Amino acid sequence: MLTIALTGSRRRQSTSPGAHCICSLDCGMVYDNAMLEDLDSLAARIGQLVQYTRQLHSDRTQLQARIIGLEQERNALREQLKRQEAEYSALAENSANHQARVDILRAEADSIRVALEGEVERCKAEYEALRRQYAACQADTSRLRAAAGQAQLQIDSILMRLPGAPEQ
Repeated sequence: MLTIALTGSRRRQSTSPGAHCICSLDCGMVYDNAMLEDLDSLAARIGQLVQYTRQLHSDRTQLQARIIGLEQERNALREQLKRQEAEYSALAENSANHQARVDILRAEADSIRVALEGEVERCKAEYEALRRQYAACQADTSRLRAAAGQAQLQIDSILMRLPGAPEQ
């Protein structure tokens, strides 16, 4: 309700039935009840607008604080993403380096394996040749022993037939 204070004035109500007026005798202003009700309604509406404006200001402040918080969170997430991308990049590079090293070592191992397989084949061939040579040597040794035994028998037989040979 709007309160109007008139200092130094007198109020007088009209005496006619149905007319409701408040008059100020000093300044010559006349207010009727409808106008006062409109002013009261306007004052109430202005009060609501002021309250609504304050609420909007409060909401705006809260939203700005929330925006600042979200921007900080976004910036932190961007930094985290940059760190993770850098880490991923480093891991990918390390993985590529390790894979290249594995490929090099695998190629070296294959080369060594091929060389060793060739060496094994050469050694097997050499072993077979030496085994055949040993078998031939064994056969020659057996023949030579047999021939030496035969020769010894022949020599003994000849020595026995010689004059002055000891008799057995």
